[in-house]
Amino acid sequence: MERRTDSLQQRLLKSQQYVIYAASLTYVLFVLLVSLVNPASSGPQTFLLPRFGLALLLILTSLAVWAMPQSMRWIYLTAYLGCLLAVMTEIPRVLGADQSVLQLFLWQSVSVLISFLILGSRWGLGANVLTLLTILGSLMLRGPFSMAQLADWLTVCLTLTITTYVSYLVVTFIEGNLLTHEQDQGKLLAARQDALTMVYGRGAIEEELERAMSYSRQHNTPMSVIVTDIDHFKSVNDLYGHATGDDVLRAVAKRLRRAVGSSGGMVGRWGGEEFIVLLPGLAKPEALVIAERLRREISGQPLADLDITASFGVASYRGAYDTADQLFGRADQAMYEAKNLGRNAVR
Repeated sequence: MERRTDSLQQRLLKSQQYVIYAASLTYVLFVLLVSLVNPASSGPQTFLLPRFGLALLLILTSLAVWAMPQSMRWIYLTAYLGCLLAVMTEIPRVLGADQSVLQLFLWQSVSVLISFLILGSRWGLGANVLTLLTILGSLMLRGPFSMAQLADWLTVCLTLTITTYVSYLVVTFIEGNLLTHEQDQGKLLAARQDALTMVYGRGAIEEELERAMSYSRQHNTPMSVIVTDIDHFKSVNDLYGHATGDDVLRAVAKRLRRAVGSSGGMVGRWGGEEFIVLLPGLAKPEALVIAERLRREISGQPLADLDITASFGVASYRGAYDTADQLFGRADQAMYEAKNLGRNAVR
């Protein structure tokens, strides 16, 4: 339709981008702060290398997502595999140095949530199961452990398992609601849209006309309408068939929509071969200019391989006591005047 807003999918994509940016920035700050608080000496400098490498990977991931947001899932999967390599490197170091697993556990918990948000329920579940298997495999290859280490790592694995399960349930529920919402939106759009021409249907454009007039009444702003009717359309149907007539209707609607969409105009099919164009914020002189441009758009090139013309009538909102019926009636009357004066004209 003519008035466009971001869809749920577009808003979700933006949210996913911001999550990746925020997580990457937070981890980079964490690495920098840790390196300042506990600078590497000649002994344990290797323990900082995986962190710096992972920080660099996350910076590159953010840049790649910024440059190619539509490929975000594959970019994230690539980064996720890099994170798994970092985990495999960190586990032997933590075990060998008998250090706390708290930092690794906390960041891995964040990773669980982000994976489900970016990848969805199925891919997110697969990625996190792979992470758990990687942790368990690294532990089994490294062993044996002290009892304290064993208790810590059992806690990590069990907590990550329940976090993964709960996240999976929540994301599955959200995805189900999103699907239901999209289906409802599709039904609503189908009810408001003319099935043949894909512009507003009669009922929907009447609602938009009332809404536009109400806005003009409250804010004392101009608005205009253009009523257009395809010339000799009955002859097109009689000579070439209704399929060709439908092609002409679709082509006319497309040109009208394309011509006024950038200026905030709305196009609706009033009935048969008659269309209405709403122009909120535009007075009659500007509307006449647009109507003439529309006339040239339609007559300038063949539509469905036929030379087609249309007649246009323009009317503008006159003030608080003007009604939608009166406004449309004036535009419709002007359109018939254009017909009577030879068609392919604007009045």
